[in-house]
Amino acid sequence: MNRTKLIIIIFLLTASKVFCQFQLDSLDYIQTSQIMNLLFTRLDKQLNTYNLNSNLQFNNQNGNFHYWLSENYNSTYIRSFDKSSRDEHFFSFSGNYTLAPEVNIGAAVNNSILSDSRKIEINQASVSDATLYSQVFPVESVTIAPFFGYENNRQIGESDNGYLYGGEGDVEDIRISNFSVQSQLKFRNEDISPRKNALRYINLLVKNSTTDEFTNQINYQYFLNRKDFYFTADSITSNQYNIINNIQSRIETNNVLQDKLSYAKFLNVFSLDLTGRLTWRSIDRDTRYRPTNISTTSLFDTRIDEMRLEFESVTNYKSDIFNGSFHITYSERDEKHIAKDYPGSNKYFYDERSQQESQKNNTSKRISASVTGNLNISDSDVISFSMYQNKLGYDTPSPLNYDDRDELLSIARIQYVKTLSPFFSAFVNAEGTFNHIVYIYSEKSSNNNINRIIKFSAGGSYQGKYVSSYNGFDVSANYTVYDFEDLLPNYRSYSFRQFSANDSSKIKFDKNFTLVHYGYIRLSEQGDLRWASFSTHPTRYLAEMFSVPKIVAVYNKLSFALGIRYYSLTTYNYDGDKKIPDSKYNSIGPLTEISLIMKKSLSLSILGWYEFITTDGNVSRQQANLTMQASWKF
Repeated sequence: MNRTKLIIIIFLLTASKVFCQFQLDSLDYIQTSQIMNLLFTRLDKQLNTYNLNSNLQFNNQNGNFHYWLSENYNSTYIRSFDKSSRDEHFFSFSGNYTLAPEVNIGAAVNNSILSDSRKIEINQASVSDATLYSQVFPVESVTIAPFFGYENNRQIGESDNGYLYGGEGDVEDIRISNFSVQSQLKFRNEDISPRKNALRYINLLVKNSTTDEFTNQINYQYFLNRKDFYFTADSITSNQYNIINNIQSRIETNNVLQDKLSYAKFLNVFSLDLTGRLTWRSIDRDTRYRPTNISTTSLFDTRIDEMRLEFESVTNYKSDIFNGSFHITYSERDEKHIAKDYPGSNKYFYDERSQQESQKNNTSKRISASVTGNLNISDSDVISFSMYQNKLGYDTPSPLNYDDRDELLSIARIQYVKTLSPFFSAFVNAEGTFNHIVYIYSEKSSNNNINRIIKFSAGGSYQGKYVSSYNGFDVSANYTVYDFEDLLPNYRSYSFRQFSANDSSKIKFDKNFTLVHYGYIRLSEQGDLRWASFSTHPTRYLAEMFSVPKIVAVYNKLSFALGIRYYSLTTYNYDGDKKIPDSKYNSIGPLTEISLIMKKSLSLSILGWYEFITTDGNVSRQQANLTMQASWKF
């Protein structure tokens, strides 16, 4: 490797002020993946909610000129007593011109708008910017892109302007002996006085493959994101500083260091992955203006520091008759909440706020283990199983916090699948969950409970030339038992039992006409539970039914369906053992679907149904529902 390449690598890997966003697709001025040309739009009308989503992605190259365009618009309107609407729009266009094989120059324009009719803290905002940038390719697989531009940033009536500048870097894959190096970096400043936003990011991955079976990957990520935003100032602060909106800075910093060892062939039938991960992060908040003539605990800003240590092991086994995996994870986390002092503050209120924040401090330890496997008894008999065990210990050092608790979670599942013929297969399945929560201190021990869930299911699938059908039947029971229900009358153990039957079937009359049905029946019972005697007193019963039969006609690339949509929900209360009708909801109406698919690139679909809704025996209203979707990959 020549000296120039080595200098570039060292520069990109050790630079402390050139970082990328904390995302895989974070680079704005360096295209690391090909953009698909796509036009997509979808309109939904469900009950009183209307939603429109449209997306356009386009890129093209004409000689030395290459450009990209992206637009996304999302609008939601809720027609209720208080009508509300929310619109989000993002537009981006960039293009560059190749001056030489090593240098491109380009320009980019971005605009994003948020508008919300609700009275929330930030219901109106927009960001617009225009930048000039260049792409430099000093050596193969290395790209550097400095940029400079101007931005307008508006929030809740405040409009700020200023310069934005920075740079990006990308190392795709550079080989140094047995090492492979990949990296993404970004540095971005937005000087929109009186606010400042900033991004710092580096993602460095070094991979060492000494043999085809053994691999070691070291990954380090650093992320800093500063956002200044406006919020409505209180009357005292507003009068003292002659402002309408105050400013708060939120600075989040993340560091992740990870080492992963992979052994592809361990004793010929095993593969082994060992991972160690250290994460430390902080969230810092600073308020720009504070009133000096009042004292209160709410004036103090806060910081959160978190440290996390994780170890993970994954062992896989593969043979002709059995495939399995064993996964174990251990983690420790420490979280501290700190009140930040400021000049001229009242020490009494600072101590009080510090005590309030310290009550949120917590530490936790978690260990989990899971086993999954598939046993191929024969070509027609397969048994699959999975088991999961998790233990959490949550501790709070403050004597005023009583959230200390231990949680134990166990989940097990086993399924047997029998292929009876080339057309028909059947299955039986059993699942169980055990969850125990124990609060250490008596102040919250009334929440101690054990939750047990048991589920049995069976069904089959038939795939024939003219008929295909899937049918499943489930019986489940959920029991929640409080440890001290005899002492606390407000805490009652309860049960929830359910039976469900599902059907999804097709009958094909010929190549153009098909009868399709999808539906289910669910019968549910809620009740008070006496676990010691395993007896229940039912309190509520629900009967739910859903059915959509339809005829589908296909002509060329056009599909047309006509059917009926039916939904029913009936609830009952209990008087002793007698069920008393409580409420009834019925919906029935015609349904239609139209879809067009051309060469897997253009698709159009329309789904609509009109329903006549009946509640408690009275026709109350009629409702139209519509979904329209179009997608074009070009």
